Amino acid sequence: MPTRQPHSQNHSNRIRLQSLLSLLSLAHFRQALGDASAPDELIGKGVRFAARIYRLRMIGLSIGFFCVAAAFVQNPVPWPLWVLLFFHGYLWPHLAYHLALRNIVPYRAERRNLVADTIFGGFWVIAMQGNLVPSTLILAMLSMDNIAAGGLKLFLRGLIGSVVGALLGLLLLDFHFQPLSDLYTIVACMPMLALYPLALGKSTYDMSKKLAERSRAFETVSQRDGLTGLLNRRYWETLLIEEFEASHHQQRNSCLLLLDLDHFKSINDNYGHLVGDAVLKNFSSLLQQHLRAEDLIGRYGGEEFVAILRNVDLSEAIAITERLLHQVRLCRGQENSLWGCTISAGLVPFQPDLEAHYSWLQRADNAMYQAKGRGRDCLVVDGGKETGARIGCQQ
Repeated sequence: MPTRQPHSQNHSNRIRLQSLLSLLSLAHFRQALGDASAPDELIGKGVRFAARIYRLRMIGLSIGFFCVAAAFVQNPVPWPLWVLLFFHGYLWPHLAYHLALRNIVPYRAERRNLVADTIFGGFWVIAMQGNLVPSTLILAMLSMDNIAAGGLKLFLRGLIGSVVGALLGLLLLDFHFQPLSDLYTIVACMPMLALYPLALGKSTYDMSKKLAERSRAFETVSQRDGLTGLLNRRYWETLLIEEFEASHHQQRNSCLLLLDLDHFKSINDNYGHLVGDAVLKNFSSLLQQHLRAEDLIGRYGGEEFVAILRNVDLSEAIAITERLLHQVRLCRGQENSLWGCTISAGLVPFQPDLEAHYSWLQRADNAMYQAKGRGRDCLVVDGGKETGARIGCQQ
């Protein structure tokens, strides 16, 4: 009997080694798990991601050190495990960050580092003899990291990593299942249980805040004209539809103003498009200064501009537009402001008989072209029955 026991032990070790090699062969399936060769657009991506994980890893592993150390005190282990524990708790975070930054795609390298964390975690479970409280806590925190960093796919990879780590522990260590945790071990786990979720939550909050800021920035870009900063045509037309519906149902007074810079083409032809762009910017600033804050101002295209004058009757809208025309005329005397451009304007109040928002816009466009036909630098009001009123035209 005694002569057969070593043979049985060796046979058991070979089975464990074969299982470990089988699991490690999963490296051949990296492409299926999301680690295909990096396209050019991914090169260098993920530096900030690696920095965020680096901070979390330093906090988590430095606190987690005491969880495992308490279990080692409860169930004593040889000194090499203490050395490995110190390395994992206080040296590995810096090494992992360094490896991530040196990689061609730091994001992917950091995801692999997270899987390496789970391998360590599975190994510590075996080294602690299955001590229930620290084992559960460590595996739970590592799973939280993986879910937060990579969703379900990274979580599943982390589970495989934990199994690989546990098999390594079973292969290398003398395992005796002792799940009971004493009071000192439980107390040593409290900081990890209390502090690490706060750190992870703070990191997640900061990331969601940045994403919200970027979302607002993208929304602004999608709504604004890139040159003038005014509302672009597509977004402005959606606001026109909303204003048209509100005016119908709430009987709100609104006016539609369409403006065109006179002789703008000659500016581009004679002085170039850079000067033309400067004129458009200057005129946009003039609109924002002399129209009201509640008015919706947009660039309709080229040198055409539009504004929805909200909650205003026709007489007030005429006064606002006349003041704008006067300011534009004053700019003719200012060197290189509008380069001598004036404006032709068409103004149309909302009328209940308008069929749709585009009918309102069409009438404003017609009024503006009437102003151009009458010599430019003037306002034409289409007030329904009182159409074609000529106001403020220069002879």
